[in-house]
Amino acid sequence: AGGGREGTTADSSVGAAGDSDRNGEKNRSDSSKSKKPDETAEKTYLSDAVRIIELEHKLKQALENVRQAETVRESLKEATAMTECLQSKLEELKAKNAALVADKAAARQSLEPSTPSASSHASPHKYKDDRSASSSSSSDRLHREYRKMRKELAAAVASKDSARAKQERAEKERDSLMKTNVRLLKQSTEKDDMNAKSLSTILHLKQLTEQLNQEKDILEKRVKGAEQVALAARLAANAKERVHEEAIREKERTEEQLKKTEEKIEALLTEKEEVESRLSQSKAQMVSVVKDLSTVRQRCDELTTESTAAAQEKSGIMEMAAIAKKEAAEAAKKASAAVSANTASGSGRSRVGGKVKSEFTMEQMETQVKVLKGRLACNVCNERDKQVILTRCRHMFCRQCVDKNIKNRSRKCPGCGQRFDMKDVGDVWL
Repeated sequence: AGGGREGTTADSSVGAAGDSDRNGEKNRSDSSKSKKPDETAEKTYLSDAVRIIELEHKLKQALENVRQAETVRESLKEATAMTECLQSKLEELKAKNAALVADKAAARQSLEPSTPSASSHASPHKYKDDRSASSSSSSDRLHREYRKMRKELAAAVASKDSARAKQERAEKERDSLMKTNVRLLKQSTEKDDMNAKSLSTILHLKQLTEQLNQEKDILEKRVKGAEQVALAARLAANAKERVHEEAIREKERTEEQLKKTEEKIEALLTEKEEVESRLSQSKAQMVSVVKDLSTVRQRCDELTTESTAAAQEKSGIMEMAAIAKKEAAEAAKKASAAVSANTASGSGRSRVGGKVKSEFTMEQMETQVKVLKGRLACNVCNERDKQVILTRCRHMFCRQCVDKNIKNRSRKCPGCGQRFDMKDVGDVWL
């Protein structure tokens, strides 16, 4: 019957485990279906995030290009200012050159009429030294001025050539700067267009990011719900596994308990046989003890009769002693020596009479009987007689008290506390 019940409980636990397996598989399929749209949404969100990052990078590049265009514009402004300064210097040099050319022409014109006049006047007026000296001094001065003007003219021509070279270089730089300015202006316009487009795309992307953030929040809520469902499914699966494991453990425990109970039953059967054999022995012992008890009772009755007779004798002796005391008191009045002799002889007679009549009183006999009965009674219950001895410590108790201690698994002597075994228990016949 116990095996059938265990089989039915095991079948029911296996059925419950199968149902929990099916429920766990359904929950896993539902969670996998809910995860598919979540994965697609995550992919779209990631692609949009990558696109936003790329556009932000492009915007940074456009802003950097705008900064470069501004620096180029500043450099162009500096170059135009430099060209204007060079043009002003060139015009100054041209004016200086024109002035030097005019001075040179005027000097040449002044020298040409002075030289023939000097030659014409020298031939007719050789004797006029003052005029010749003045003319020679003026010619020397004019020659020095001519040399000086020539040097200045050479320097002006050299400065003019250098200024012309600088002007050509400045014009070349201006042309290159104009070309670069045009190119940079074109690039700036293109960058402005690009910036406007990028700003529009950034605004559009901001709207998209807001929408994506909203969708992300919704998806996160869905993911949390799916995670909760998956967690609940996981917990259900774990609970099912625990229930299955507990059922298996319970089955193993019941099997072990069944084995233990069978072993206990076998041990109890053997113990029962031993107890029956001991009971038969104890019954035989009890019969002998009853016989001994009847003999003891007979002896007790005899002792009680003897004690009653001794009590009667004692009362007679006491009466005789009272009479003797009275006689002794009367004799003491007559003679103290005779009274003392009479009292000594009277006490000797009373002692001799007591010894002849009885050795023990009734109370002594009763106390002796009580002491003997106390020695025969069990020290634990004080009700039953001693029937068993513990060979380990030599203490005796009744059978019921020793069996009670063995059943309670407190195998210690109630008198001294020393441990004992089933083999140490022996029967006693008093």
